[in-house]
Amino acid sequence: MNDVQHGEAARALAERVLADGGATPAARVTYLYRTVLSRPPDAEELKLVTAALDRQRALFAADPAAAARLVRAGESAPRRAAGDAEIAAWTMVANLVLNLDETVMRN
Repeated sequence: MNDVQHGEAARALAERVLADGGATPAARVTYLYRTVLSRPPDAEELKLVTAALDRQRALFAADPAAAARLVRAGESAPRRAAGDAEIAAWTMVANLVLNLDETVMRN
């Protein structure tokens, strides 16, 4: 799950969320959940994921070099839907949702 290709997939999904998911974090998290899980997040999930996004934004704002490395990892070129720190933060959030048991395990 930490393979470069998985990271690239998370980044591509993050850029899709940034481009098409709406203007607010809540709208974007909802778009992400609908895209990956075919359902909206419940209130607690929305709160937790939005808090995770805030933490990731702070981490990448404090370390722009790490954000740039994450955004440029792999062979595919980023779409540049936002700045490196924002793309990196959403990449980590997309990775979080892609790694949920509900995403990975289907009954």
